[in-house]
Amino acid sequence: MIKKLLTFSLGLLFLSSFSQQKSKPFSFKIDGSIRNFTGKKIYVHHKWEEKDYSDSANIVNGKFSFNLKSIDPNMYWFTTTNNINAQPNLIFFADASNVKASLIGDSIYNSKVEAGQTQKDYLEYRTVINNFVAQQQKLQTDYNAATQSNDYNALNAIRAEYGSLNTQFISGLKNFVKMHPKSAVSGFIIYNDMNNPNIPYEDVLEALSYVDKSIEETKFIKLANKRVESVKGTMVGYPATNFSQNTPDGKPLKLSDFKGKYVLVDFWASWCGPCRQENPNVVAAFSKYKDKGFTILGVSFDSNKDKWVEAIQKDNLTWSHVSDLKGWGNEVGKMYSITSIPQNILVGKDGKIIAKNLRGAALEEKLAEIIK
Repeated sequence: MIKKLLTFSLGLLFLSSFSQQKSKPFSFKIDGSIRNFTGKKIYVHHKWEEKDYSDSANIVNGKFSFNLKSIDPNMYWFTTTNNINAQPNLIFFADASNVKASLIGDSIYNSKVEAGQTQKDYLEYRTVINNFVAQQQKLQTDYNAATQSNDYNALNAIRAEYGSLNTQFISGLKNFVKMHPKSAVSGFIIYNDMNNPNIPYEDVLEALSYVDKSIEETKFIKLANKRVESVKGTMVGYPATNFSQNTPDGKPLKLSDFKGKYVLVDFWASWCGPCRQENPNVVAAFSKYKDKGFTILGVSFDSNKDKWVEAIQKDNLTWSHVSDLKGWGNEVGKMYSITSIPQNILVGKDGKIIAKNLRGAALEEKLAEIIK
């Protein structure tokens, strides 16, 4: 399978806050010190309802303080300039407890913030992330070495380890939420870290199921739920999201045009070796069940029309095909969060998704089960 590996990021690019049901405004104070810094001000930033907010404090004899207000536990970050997007920064969470910051001006990312339980949860979360990042970096180093030495056995083993690490990473995120069901950090994880096309939505739903009712109305959780609602049309058991793209002849063809049939939406490309290797299995299934209410709609990730059409003919793919010729940017692929190929989705006569990623014998076995 050709895929994009899940990566773990230490830089949290989306910084936001949220509002909690029945929450009460509170005030908190930040007392801080800073060394190795010649500037006169320190800055703290946050977001609220998608708006940016920044505060500054004068540094006097290496000391500074802020008096802030919030409605809920919230994410903040320090910078040494007034640029809210400046890097590096120092992220922390604040709740009703006061905050103590010990900053290093020339290494702010490695500075220290002590605060209430929410910050403690955040530091625990960062420990989990740091562990996975270290493992990923080692695998990348090993992969580069194996590539240079043309050690194909090692490359295959490392790819397998990557897959295992991805699975462990997702499990680690879910477990954190399960162990911290009332934490603002859990809300952040579900909305931010699990907002990744390489993470199945079923895992996002599982994480959401662990959230305590007391934070169900927080912004992060509400946004996560909104995202899930928007992608239910790509999940097993839900009606498949309709789409339309052009055939090789330039005519628009919709998924809904096949209503009343079993349809395998097959994501592939002429340049994808694993896809071409899988095609004989798909051809066999099509030949066996095409007269029994089953068909296939190929969605190509090609960008070269001639090569796309040539592959259709060469592999004897005699079913319907569409593409927008945008390669990995295929709009249907993005709609269905396809980040690796070959992949497929089996849609029932009622338009609901029955199964995903049926390859090899699994496709014929499933068709034999549902087509009597």
